[in-house]
Amino acid sequence: MMIVLIIICALILFIAFILIDFKLGKRNHLKHLRFLDFTRTSGDYQLYTAGDPLFRDMFEDIRYAKQEINMIFFIVKTDPISQELMSLLKQKAEEGVKVRFMLDRIGGFRITPKIIKDLEQSGVEFSFCAKPKFPYLFYRTQRRNHRKITVVDGDTGYVGGFNVGKEYLGKDAELGNWRDYHLRLTGPVVHDLLTTFFDDWYLATKQTTSPKLPTNTTGDKDIEIAATDGGQLEDVFLTLIDEAEEEIFIGTPYFIPSERLFQALLRALKRGVDIKVIAPMKADHLLVKEAGIPYMDRLTRAGGEVYLFDMGFYHAKVIIVDKQLCDIGTANFDRRSLFLNKEVNTLIFNSRFVVDLRLAFLRDVQDSERFNDHADKHFNFGTKIRTGIAYFFRPLL
Repeated sequence: MMIVLIIICALILFIAFILIDFKLGKRNHLKHLRFLDFTRTSGDYQLYTAGDPLFRDMFEDIRYAKQEINMIFFIVKTDPISQELMSLLKQKAEEGVKVRFMLDRIGGFRITPKIIKDLEQSGVEFSFCAKPKFPYLFYRTQRRNHRKITVVDGDTGYVGGFNVGKEYLGKDAELGNWRDYHLRLTGPVVHDLLTTFFDDWYLATKQTTSPKLPTNTTGDKDIEIAATDGGQLEDVFLTLIDEAEEEIFIGTPYFIPSERLFQALLRALKRGVDIKVIAPMKADHLLVKEAGIPYMDRLTRAGGEVYLFDMGFYHAKVIIVDKQLCDIGTANFDRRSLFLNKEVNTLIFNSRFVVDLRLAFLRDVQDSERFNDHADKHFNFGTKIRTGIAYFFRPLL
């Protein structure tokens, strides 16, 4: 009996520590938010929806780098595609190109000291970022740098949802085909992308660096970078929703909006806006699908359409508004991206591009099952229990 009481007391103390740590950590985070205030600029872009062409072109740009390569990913694994990337970075460093390579500390946990030493011996400057530490240890473990940025010679940039690993090439047997969106950017907008990278590099290494000016590439499309730090993204998304007059299309692997954003979606439905959401049929993390079920159910009951992508895993992060503008980046439509993670998104104001993107979105709708149909066939009492449990974990999902 005494042992049981000790275990119960220890559990209560642990939960209390977690709650206090999270509350104080969040308060400290909000006091020190970093928001890089970029304005609309110009550039050009190429969209990738599959990993093979993306990594083919990215690696080709890296091979032809003459001055510097700056790269941050949330996840890089140790499989063949990851090894190819790291071998390429080592090769360029040995050729005299300045290579800075940064990974989120938790997302990059597979990168061992031996791998890092090998990189550094070739001349690669490596750093982890967003390292968990005291105080607020638990909160800091949740505060991830979710950005994926690659900039080559200050002229060509890559940003979007792809990390580096075999599953992003569709080679994971369980997840199957991987649907994601990534952009190759050129023109003045690359300067803002590089500024974002260097801000993270400074926080990780205390090395002060700034982008070279001007970029040697051009572009005439209106683009804006939104680099958020777990505090401003909700306002960015809210503006997109509130300004919509005809339609809002949302693609996200995790549909767990804040109540403020969800109410904005309901208001949009009431003023006649067509809302379509795509989320994955399969879940790649525990409870994320269940956490989204109440919002999917409420949205469909209010007149919105929710689809579950069933041709692999859906990892795209996109918002399309009124066939006029779109948002593509690293941020999911969930609480973690809204309030915890560092993210970087690209707002594109070009109707021709948006119309093509909209068609790609609608093709994915055709490869999806309506949420209501799926719920009627597959949801059961166990689903309700998991959904109830997920409710308490929504701030971390």
